[in-house]
Amino acid sequence: MKLYIAEKPSLGRAIAAALPKPHKKQNGYIELGNGDVVSWCIGHILEQAEPESYDVEFKKWRAEHLPIIPDQWQLKPKAQTKAQLAVLRKLVKSASQIVHAGDPDREGQLLVDEVIDYLKVSTSKKNQIKRLLISDLNLPAVKRSLNAMQSNQQFMPLSISALARSRADW
Repeated sequence: MKLYIAEKPSLGRAIAAALPKPHKKQNGYIELGNGDVVSWCIGHILEQAEPESYDVEFKKWRAEHLPIIPDQWQLKPKAQTKAQLAVLRKLVKSASQIVHAGDPDREGQLLVDEVIDYLKVSTSKKNQIKRLLISDLNLPAVKRSLNAMQSNQQFMPLSISALARSRADW
C-alpha cells in the first residue's frame, strides 16, 4: 500500500481527487480504489518539548539557566492531534511506500519529516520516500505533480533549515 501524507486535510482531499476511485472516507484518511491511502498531519502534529521536560529546574525561568540547549531534542504530540498521529502510526506500519506531500516550503518539508522520524520509519523505507510538491490544488496541477515526484532525500536541506530555525526559536 502506498501512503500519501499531506500537510493538511484540504491537500489530502486534492491528492485523493486525482487518484483512483472509488474512495472510502475513513477516520483520518481516504482509502483509494486501488488500495492506496491518503492521510494528513493537520498542520503541526508535533511540537518541541517544553524546557521542564528536559529538567524540572527549568520550569521556573532563571537567567543563569540560559541558554538552554538540550543534548537530545524531544518532540511531543500536540494534545489536539494525538488521534491523527495514532492514525498515521498505524498507516505507516502497513505502508510499503510513503509519499511526502507537505507544503512545498521548508516548514512543510520539516512537518512531515518530523512525523516520519517520530514514528521511527526504518532507514530502508525512509530512503524510498518520494516527495510530492503541490502548490496549486486544482486537479490538472495535482495530476502533473503526481507524475513528477522526486526522492525525498533531495529535500533534506530544506528540512534541516527549518529544523535549525525551529530550534533557534525554541
